[in-house]
Amino acid sequence: MSLNTSYPTSTPRLGTGFSIFTSAFACLVVMLIILEQLGLAQDTISQLIIALPVLFYAAIGILVRTTSVEDFFISGARVPPLYNGFALSANLVSGAGLLGLIGCFFFIGYDALPVLLGWCAGLGVTTILLAPYVRKVGAYTLPGFLGIRFSSSLLRLVAALLLFPPVLMLLAAEFRIGQLIAATFLNFDSQLMLQIGVALLTASVILGGMRSLTWTQCAQFIVLLLGISVPLIAISVLLTNLPLPQLSFGSVLEETSQLEVGRGLIDGGVRPLGAALPGADPVALTRPFVAIFQSLGPGDFLALTLCIMLGTAVLPAQIARLSTPPNVSGVRKSFGWAALFVGLIVLTIPAYAAFTKFQVMKQLLGVPAAQIPDWGNLLSQLGLISLSANPLDPALGDAKVLFNRDSVALILPILNEFPFVMTGLVGAAALGAVLAAAGGQLVSLATAFSNDIFYLFNRSTSPARRLLVARAAMIVFAIAAYSVTVRGDLDPLRLMIWAVSLCAGCFFAPLVMAIWWRGLTWFGALSGMVAGFGVTAAYIVLTEGGGVPWLGIDGLTAGVIGVPVSIGAAILGSTLSPKPSSAILEIADEMRVPSGETIHARLTRLAARGKAPKP
Repeated sequence: MSLNTSYPTSTPRLGTGFSIFTSAFACLVVMLIILEQLGLAQDTISQLIIALPVLFYAAIGILVRTTSVEDFFISGARVPPLYNGFALSANLVSGAGLLGLIGCFFFIGYDALPVLLGWCAGLGVTTILLAPYVRKVGAYTLPGFLGIRFSSSLLRLVAALLLFPPVLMLLAAEFRIGQLIAATFLNFDSQLMLQIGVALLTASVILGGMRSLTWTQCAQFIVLLLGISVPLIAISVLLTNLPLPQLSFGSVLEETSQLEVGRGLIDGGVRPLGAALPGADPVALTRPFVAIFQSLGPGDFLALTLCIMLGTAVLPAQIARLSTPPNVSGVRKSFGWAALFVGLIVLTIPAYAAFTKFQVMKQLLGVPAAQIPDWGNLLSQLGLISLSANPLDPALGDAKVLFNRDSVALILPILNEFPFVMTGLVGAAALGAVLAAAGGQLVSLATAFSNDIFYLFNRSTSPARRLLVARAAMIVFAIAAYSVTVRGDLDPLRLMIWAVSLCAGCFFAPLVMAIWWRGLTWFGALSGMVAGFGVTAAYIVLTEGGGVPWLGIDGLTAGVIGVPVSIGAAILGSTLSPKPSSAILEIADEMRVPSGETIHARLTRLAARGKAPKP
């Protein structure tokens, strides 16, 4: 069989375009700092620094619109590795992850490490076990990969249906964080701001799909890096004389530990994972930063790390990006860049939280109520902290200063009395992370519906109809996630962890076994998915409903139960079903050859000649 070794040409002049965008954003920040010194109101600053980048993202998405199926679903398979690395990193970090983890480190210190470790380990697992082989198949989606691997329409359909709940949960978590940012910076009704944000997000990806998503995510990740790094570097220079906060906050931690002892923040004992992770409601500081295994026990620490690692490795939005580079080598390089960028974020989050906690311990906690500085009242007015005091007691103790976990990242520039633009810069970074991750979830949902449900039953439909269905699906899923967001009192971080846990329990074992075990059958893969999803979801519902955890495993880490159940069900299902056919075994062998045209491209070519069914 002859192989087509030609690859799509990468999009040119990207470096110039994004350099111009970065320069324009930096100029906007500098201009607003100058205007603030000249008396520009904070409300106007907030509106400009939050709204202008969002409008620019929408403009990028609209300008790169497309009517090509390949462009819409996999960005034409010509995304250079560097920019695919930007997009992979933006998908993974997300607004819920960024703000939630800075807040967790602020409250429980290094006991918040499992999520960061899981991110890094998950990238490694994807790079080694999955990425080259999923790219060689060339499917548009995770269900599409399974459908081609096993030549099973039923397996593909079920995988698509099981994909929807966790991805919708991730989308709702991002919407809630976006609503929080809008409520903080824009003096409008939060529900109205959420509706406008959802509409702008949908507009930015609806015309171009993955192509629009790719280039908007690159811009959003640039804003994320700048927005988090610039205030942190400035504070690091002020406190340590070094512009490397990730490596220079050791001395700050020493002083923080002394202040914690002086303020009475001592070890309060290990608690279950669900109780140890700070919630979304305002709470007081009670735990030291440096101590480890003081809030979480080693068992919960390991379980959460494993759960995040396995779920991160098979996130549908990440799997969908594996077909966007030109070839298998491009995928490997993409993950090399993603490891660099995510590693930078992983090092930045603890440093950011450490500098914030040091300033809070030094300047705010234990200060008499009458001596609270003006910036403390500003934090209270913005809703970033809650201040209360007994008028008969002049001392304002720890229990009377409450912090919102998801707002901790926004208070650092104000603590240091930087221009308010710097606070807006952090807000723009967080909103960029929200839009990048939410866009990834929305496109993965729409692509799965269009390709793995609609197209599955309408093989003769035109490309234009497939794109129309995908665009309509984006609107429907955006409305569904919006409805979930406004209906309940959601905790974005917990919702994100539950969703990742569901992905781990449902998809990890079947996906890995589909690549590395030739004997896995379509029925075994189906059994593994259904059993893993069912057990993981049931355990979450059981523990959240007040049920007693099995073996002390928290509902947040239900995936560590779902994965072994999924493995067992896949093995049992494969044993009880007929062995794979020679054609399926040929696909299993071919996808481990890291060169030549993709299996999807070959099947499409053969289908055009009437020699194979459409993939």
